[in-house]
Amino acid sequence: MRLFLILFISLGLLANDHEDMYEEVYADYLYCNVDDNLSAERRDEAFEDYIEAWNGHASSFDNSVALSAVYPFYTNDDMRSGADFMFVRHAPSRQALGAFMLQMYNLVSEDDDMPKAPFECDNASEAYQLVGPSSDDDLGSSGMVEYYPCNYTEDADPDAMFEAQAKFALEHYANGARGGYRYIFPGSGSDRVNSPDFYVSVGSPDIEARGAGIDLYWSKSRGSEAELERRKHAECQKSSVWYWERLKEG
Repeated sequence: MRLFLILFISLGLLANDHEDMYEEVYADYLYCNVDDNLSAERRDEAFEDYIEAWNGHASSFDNSVALSAVYPFYTNDDMRSGADFMFVRHAPSRQALGAFMLQMYNLVSEDDDMPKAPFECDNASEAYQLVGPSSDDDLGSSGMVEYYPCNYTEDADPDAMFEAQAKFALEHYANGARGGYRYIFPGSGSDRVNSPDFYVSVGSPDIEARGAGIDLYWSKSRGSEAELERRKHAECQKSSVWYWERLKEG
């Protein structure tokens, strides 16, 4: 699946051990299609009603799960995998995510007044993520995210790749870029044959910041020692760009 979401987490100073540079996050993705029988205005109203009711249940018990919606921006049908949009839930562990899903299922199924969703979600998948350092402590509750499907090179060293990527990211931020990134490793529900080994997800707080970051890459950041090192370990294909919006804080 090619639909993923960025979650920015600032990790402070770079450490020598790559395990200290990254935060582990677990996620699942629900791939959804809108109800074409409704007008755009009615779909928006029904979506707001549904999310408000959903958030009411999700806030009624202690949990650390965040929910966001992701919408296509610069994509094509292949990159969208047939979905109009997706929901993504992030959690610090699979257990926390599973406990949340079970509690929510019980609450929603027992709610006779739960609004009808103006969409259907027929497929789902999960992933393990390593979230790297970002430029800001808080990059907001919406933004742009770009996904690069990647495969390891023959002599790849993942640890060296993680370290080089973190060093390059800090160089890029020092040059004025704003945003964050993560590695996404697909799990259950994802294609296994002829599929990427992982995705690199690069986020920006808005479309202007994304453009500025690209300009800075070509004018200042490209070609540094860290940037050349990271290229040794993976080959990445064309990207897709999405707009994301957080619906529930974690």
